Amino acid sequence: MLTTGVKSLDELLGGGIAPGVLTQVYGDFATGKTTLAVQVGLLSGGKVAYVDTEGGFSPERLSQMAESRGLNPEGALQRFILFTPADFKEQRRTIGSLKKVVDGSFSLVVVDSITAHYRVEEHRRNLTAELGKQLQVLLWISRRNRIPVIVINQVHFDSRAERMKPVAGHTLNYRTKDILRLDKLPKPGLRLAILERHRLRPEGGMVYFRITKKGIEDVGD
Repeated sequence: MLTTGVKSLDELLGGGIAPGVLTQVYGDFATGKTTLAVQVGLLSGGKVAYVDTEGGFSPERLSQMAESRGLNPEGALQRFILFTPADFKEQRRTIGSLKKVVDGSFSLVVVDSITAHYRVEEHRRNLTAELGKQLQVLLWISRRNRIPVIVINQVHFDSRAERMKPVAGHTLNYRTKDILRLDKLPKPGLRLAILERHRLRPEGGMVYFRITKKGIEDVGD
């Protein structure tokens, strides 16, 4: 298990981010998805394969989080191996290459987000099957190396249900066993994490957390 660095969130997840499974984290813009993933990697102690499809990864933010927690910023930056695929085809190649890259020195794989390029190109051709194959490769990597994989997902408005839903929800939900939704709240910096599905924990549990210079923290800290 990898800690999120937030005690209440770890408890909600049954101890933290689990190895051998895909954990889906989804939510609207600026809900803390990237910060959560980076923090898990920062606190993991090992190498992190970080696939950044949206340009959201910030070395400056990682350094700030490390320094605020008394960790070596340069050491933290060296542990993050960054991949920046420019389109969905390149994303497929990148995720495929991780089978040879990720070994016992890695503690986490993050894809942030898995659906950004898919969303742009999906209207031109059906890429759902390819998305499923990428998730299957990530699951194989997770199981072979016994490490967690976090796949960050975007949301879209479902007019029929009249609410926000994860992009390519059916495909991702089939392969991600633990699903965490993040929501913004009216109070600045305050966020809500809702456990939508888990292998062992009851669904529907929720905790509040804050976004700070350290990353994410319990509301009571």
